Amino acid sequence: MQLWGEIFSTFSPMSIVWVTAGVIWGIFGGELPGVTASLAMSLIMPFTIALEPVNAFMLLAATYVGAEYGGSVPAILLGVPGTPANAPTALDGRQMHLNGHSGKALGYSLTGGSFGSFFGGILGVFLLGVLVKISLMLDPSAFFALALFGLSAVVSMSKKNMAKGFISIILGVMLGSIGSDNFTGMTRFTMGMIQLGDGVSDVPAVVGFVAAAELFGQVIVQIQEKNLVSSMLGKLDYTFVTIKEFLAGIKVSLFSMVLGIVVGVMPGAGPTVASFIAYNEGRRISKDGDKFGTGVPDGILAPEVANNACVPATVVPLLSFGIPGSTSAAIMLGAMVMHGMRPGPLLSQNNPEALGAVFLGILLACPCLLIVGRLMMKPWVKVTAIPPHYLNTIILCLLVVGSLALNEGIFAVGILIVCAFLGYLMKLAGFNPIATVLGFVLSQLVEDNLHRTMLLSKGSLMTFVEHPITLALLVLTVASVVFGLVKGRKKEQKA
Repeated sequence: MQLWGEIFSTFSPMSIVWVTAGVIWGIFGGELPGVTASLAMSLIMPFTIALEPVNAFMLLAATYVGAEYGGSVPAILLGVPGTPANAPTALDGRQMHLNGHSGKALGYSLTGGSFGSFFGGILGVFLLGVLVKISLMLDPSAFFALALFGLSAVVSMSKKNMAKGFISIILGVMLGSIGSDNFTGMTRFTMGMIQLGDGVSDVPAVVGFVAAAELFGQVIVQIQEKNLVSSMLGKLDYTFVTIKEFLAGIKVSLFSMVLGIVVGVMPGAGPTVASFIAYNEGRRISKDGDKFGTGVPDGILAPEVANNACVPATVVPLLSFGIPGSTSAAIMLGAMVMHGMRPGPLLSQNNPEALGAVFLGILLACPCLLIVGRLMMKPWVKVTAIPPHYLNTIILCLLVVGSLALNEGIFAVGILIVCAFLGYLMKLAGFNPIATVLGFVLSQLVEDNLHRTMLLSKGSLMTFVEHPITLALLVLTVASVVFGLVKGRKKEQKA
């Protein structure tokens, strides 16, 4: 209850101004492919030096919320996820848009993202102490088991050809292993390129496999058919989601919110991991699970609710222990240090207004996000009426500029092109680029935590069954794989 008092005490009319500014900037940053939430926060952080600490933290928190939603707009309308966390949204969101329900697709993303951040924030306030205890209970073996559970999603993603699905995810794990070993310092598979010393950059790789590969395929089809007219012309729809339609997916939304919070409190996991796991687990519990990928609402709600629920969850270990739960939370850590505060156990005693400002920024950002997103929906949808040869050129330029914004410079553009070409060839051959992205995203989490577990247990495998959380996650992983294989076999027999 003391934290609620700090939240209310930090509120002022200027709070709305700073939160609105943060949401608008976050949406804009998230919409640009390659400009992730952490980069958007990094770009605005220097301007917070002149602000009061409370206003600065609200501005950064609102930017975080806005960016996690903003990346879904190009993912839905253009098939180009603004951030890696929005890659699963492109699967059903883009298809719903092509089916002529652009307003619905954006509406599910907007309401789902606001729902995840708002109620995730409220739960974060009430359960701050409990979440802290949960994060302390999770050792490296639990993180490893969680990553394996995420990889088990390949079964539901590759029902048509399980062998190609497993090959796709192994390719992603192999790409994630490129670079320096975090424990030995030895470089692997870099082929003498010093730019690969830190591994393959996740933004150009994910955007390349998901967005640029799709763009490459569209351009080839348009050239073959000599189609220079937008396929969306005459099909633009601005109908927003009703409350009844949103409540129809409340089961998936609640599940994804809880999943996003649990993943968010785990340092190093973050919204991208939560988004992919939520999409694939949402497929299992949704009544339309077999239709995922064809443009169903639950396919949009699951990843969007999860990655937005991660926002308040990632600041929990930051505020409690000084350990950021994601790269964006690390930017928040830098801002607090810059203002003379030290996140950790004593923050609630020395600077309680900082906790109130962060959670107030998240909670105020949600209604602001709904208003701004609703007002901008029609202009965003109209962009898709641009003739494809112009639109594809604009998208390509955005992809290149977003890659150039990374520290690798032109090398990141090379990664984007290689991954796009590889993703396009995989689609032609019947492989699954999304499974590759899943393996790539989770590979570092698997490897690092397996290494830590073996070091702490001195090589004993019994540690995986001695910890109840780890054992439960491993059982769920096996059950998930077996259930998926059995269900797929039954469908084949019926067919």
